[in-house]
This record gives sequence, structure tokens and C-alpha cells, in this order.
Amino acid sequence: MQKRSFFVLDAAVLIVASLLLAAALPARAQGGPPMVTDDPGTPGDGHWEINFGAITAHTRGRTVVAAPDIDLNYGWGDHIQLKIDAPWVSAHGNGPSGQGWKSGTGDTEFGVKWRFIDEEKSGFSLSAYPQLTRSLTNSSIRRGLAGAGHEFFLPLELAGDLGDFSITTEAGRNFVQDGPNEWVAGIVVAHDCGVEGVECMAELHTVQAPGARQTLFNMGLHWKLEEALTFLAAVGRDFGSRSDERRQALVYLGLQFTH
Repeated sequence: MQKRSFFVLDAAVLIVASLLLAAALPARAQGGPPMVTDDPGTPGDGHWEINFGAITAHTRGRTVVAAPDIDLNYGWGDHIQLKIDAPWVSAHGNGPSGQGWKSGTGDTEFGVKWRFIDEEKSGFSLSAYPQLTRSLTNSSIRRGLAGAGHEFFLPLELAGDLGDFSITTEAGRNFVQDGPNEWVAGIVVAHDCGVEGVECMAELHTVQAPGARQTLFNMGLHWKLEEALTFLAAVGRDFGSRSDERRQALVYLGLQFTH
């Protein structure tokens, strides 16, 4: 009981600290792909944000590639975003069906973001972003390409500026059907790279479950190629409890289209 109490306190402090940091600042959101931490931004009424990505994650004895990872976001009004994220996954290494490469649909994610505080009126942006993740095919579950149960993530996103730096935080609870529930918190700091149209980002993203914690350190960039086209890239790795799930390398490359 005492060990669990310390775990809950530690996770609560992490989440509250992230939120308080951004709450003190005026807002300019900068999260989402290629970062794991999301932001309160929405595409705008009737507009689309479409991310085509290729994601590679290497853990102990296993490599997983999501390519393409198609992340569709639609603005339903100025404050609501509807999301579907559907990857095609290829995996090699330790798994239920052996060591060879296998491919199929991965976990599909459905989300609805509601930004209920705007920076124009309050000096910061705040949103809620419930997301349901589950596999749509039993064959992907059997072959270890998708999770056996569903997950329901209930976070808040808060964004702000500190001088020339943009800061975004996200924190919430992930309810896992076939495993321990998790506390999740992330922070992204962004700044112009000194090259026109290029913004550099650094991220810390922590997932904590009873007896285990993984913290992702991630570096990424947005490179605006045209008004409606942006190149996305990030590279990072996990630090924390030793496990087969700890990512020794995580790489994201993609293009973002807005319309």
C-alpha cells in the first residue's frame, strides 16, 4: 500500500507541475506530430490537417515500423477537432508469431478535441482530448501487431509562450483494458531554428504505471515548405525502467497537409 501511495503522489506531482508551467504563460500552441505530446490547436471550421508519417520504433529484440501512419484531423467548428489515426504496421523480432517480418493494420485511434479556453480571451489555450484506441482486426492482435484490448486516454492540453519560446503541455490518465492504467504527462518547448520556416522542438514525455516508468526524450522540427505543406521529423529514445517495451530509438518522418 505504501509503495502504491508513493507512485500516485509522484505521478500527480509530475502532471500538476507540467500544467502549472504552461498556465502562467500566454499561449501559442506547438505540439502534435512529430511530437507525442499534443496541443490545444484545432484546424478551424471546415478545414483539414492530414499527417502522412513513417514511424520506426526499435526495442530490445524487436523493430516496429508504422508506414504509412495516416492521421486525419477535421475542424468541426472553430473549437472542435475530429481525429482518426490508422497505421499500417510491419514488425520484426520477438512476437507471438516468431522472428520474421509480418505486416497488417495496427491500433486505430479515434479522438475528439474540444478547446474550451482561447488565447484571444484568456491569454492561454486549454483543451480536453478524449481518445479511444483499439484494433479493428483480430488477425493483427494474434500476430502481435496491435493490442488485445482497448485504451481510453483522457488528457488536458495547455499552451503558452515564454519570450521567444513556445511551450505546450499535456497530462492525463490512460485507462488500459488488458493492463495497468497509466499516468501520462508531456512537455514540448519550441523555438525558431534560425532558418526561415524551420522550428526546432524538444520534448519530454513520461508514461508511468505501477512499478514502471518510461520517459521519452525527443528532438524534432517543423519545416514549412509551402503555405499548406510542412515537413515533420523527430528522433528520440526512452529512459526509465528496463523492459522489452523501452524504445532504444524512435524516429518520425512525415508531411503535413492543411486545407
